Amino acid sequence: MRRIACQSVTAENFFRFGLVIDARGATPEFINEGTTERFPDLASFDPGVQAASPVIGIYLANARTFPLRITKLERHRQASQVFIPLGMHRFVVVVAPGRETPDWEQVTAFLTSPGQGISLHRGTWHHGLVALNDADRFAVIEGRNYRGDTEEHIGQVGLWLDGPVSS
Repeated sequence: MRRIACQSVTAENFFRFGLVIDARGATPEFINEGTTERFPDLASFDPGVQAASPVIGIYLANARTFPLRITKLERHRQASQVFIPLGMHRFVVVVAPGRETPDWEQVTAFLTSPGQGISLHRGTWHHGLVALNDADRFAVIEGRNYRGDTEEHIGQVGLWLDGPVSS
């Protein structure tokens, strides 16, 4: 049995899996007569060549129980997937490298900062949404063919995710 711990997500340590969406440190553009700070181009969405146009949805997630057994990872080859919390809550992102199958020995878990989002690269192996609180809400941008573009892989390893130190 192997246990993995959550590490804080940064643009540098998450780059091979996707982009971190975070306005901290970015220079805003003031719009609406100076009443609104706009932070454009924090991340991108890759609709792929064959994917239908992107859609925006709301995910309402319940808290996971830790330690969390990791048995299944999924990926979406046709389009990337973007998760933006609709509040200042954190969440856990579990990802793995791999081409045709995930590399289960390289599964990594990241803990976002409050309000931070992520944009997964197209084809990145990842676990389903890991919320830390009941009723955490997320805006999710994904390809219109999400269901048809979901490929799942069941792992045969004993892998457990330890929860974050505090949520």
